[in-house]
Amino acid sequence: MIEENTPQATWSEGGEIEGMEGNQAKSEIKAIESDPSFSGDGKMPYWDRQNMLKRRDLLYRHVAGEDADKPYTDKTAMGEELLKQGITTESLEEMHEGFEDRDEQDTRRKIMETLTSHFGTKEDAEAALGDAKDILKRFAMEDDLIFLEESGLGNDSEFIKKLSEIGQMFKRANKEAREKNEK
Repeated sequence: MIEENTPQATWSEGGEIEGMEGNQAKSEIKAIESDPSFSGDGKMPYWDRQNMLKRRDLLYRHVAGEDADKPYTDKTAMGEELLKQGITTESLEEMHEGFEDRDEQDTRRKIMETLTSHFGTKEDAEAALGDAKDILKRFAMEDDLIFLEESGLGNDSEFIKKLSEIGQMFKRANKEAREKNEK
């Protein structure tokens, strides 16, 4: 069910990029960038949004041609065009960081909303997240952490709930062991 105020997707994936004319690619880039999901305002699933961003990158590379893999300077055709538009290397880096920050904030917000609805209060959700992190610190190897980051599983609220439950089981077991030793 779609909420009334949820921005609707305006972009739909075009055809094969290789045979696409430059103007077609530019039109699709414009559609992607004007889609509410591009800025994180839409209700698009994580992997669908990642595919959208990947396609945008491929379209830019298609339009740029040989210049796509060259370092960004004012000597490339793409660089010249960007400079005409007032876009510098620094402003591109700032925009990129802004998108990464927005994605991270959006992901954190969604996780906390889900955990809060499951655990009841924001404080309980934060405690559950802390329990999950403690389990990872205690038992996860570096390769495990890399896998969780790359796969997105580390941001999955169901996975976090399970880790939290495991953490709670350890706390109960430790408490029972202490009480038994005190007797």
